[in-house]
Amino acid sequence: MNIFQEMKERVTARQVAERYGLKVSRNGMTRCPFHNDKHPSMKIDQNYYCFACGAKGDAVNYVAVLFGLSQFEAAKKINDDFSLGISIENTGIRRKQNSGVREKEKIPTKEERIQFVQKKIGGWVKDAVNVLLRYLRWMEFWKEFYKPESMEAEWNPLFVEALQNESKISYLVDMMMFGTDEEVLDFSRTDGRR
Repeated sequence: MNIFQEMKERVTARQVAERYGLKVSRNGMTRCPFHNDKHPSMKIDQNYYCFACGAKGDAVNYVAVLFGLSQFEAAKKINDDFSLGISIENTGIRRKQNSGVREKEKIPTKEERIQFVQKKIGGWVKDAVNVLLRYLRWMEFWKEFYKPESMEAEWNPLFVEALQNESKISYLVDMMMFGTDEEVLDFSRTDGRR
């Protein structure tokens, strides 16, 4: 087993992030330290993934990117800071000595992050519209199938739900399909609570 595998078994990305000052909520969400994050967009546990900028990796990768270190130097730092006692000298890892320049992880540019977020929102909108359209079809069915025979008859709860929600769901579908980017983004921030 090499030091990277042993490190992954003993230390999680969340433990490393918290050790170096990141506050993580109970559900594992936090603000990404790799871009100007105003709302928690990074999920972190054994590994980490930022839904906004696309940064991802394990504990060693997190430390390497955070401190601008090579993977090997990051592993040594974790080993020292967590007092893991992993023997690093005899691991069989050979360091590159060609140019003396360390390879850095590719950090996405602002344009790449914007494109990534736009793609995620586009996929979310497509999925949301499909779900809402299916729900509309069910409401149309409920209105016909559960229609009371008379005004005095007891109304089925699904018939009532269809009457109450049909116009709201139609509005949401129209807004998501034909609304401006700002309207769709505002809707995604509120999770549809209106």
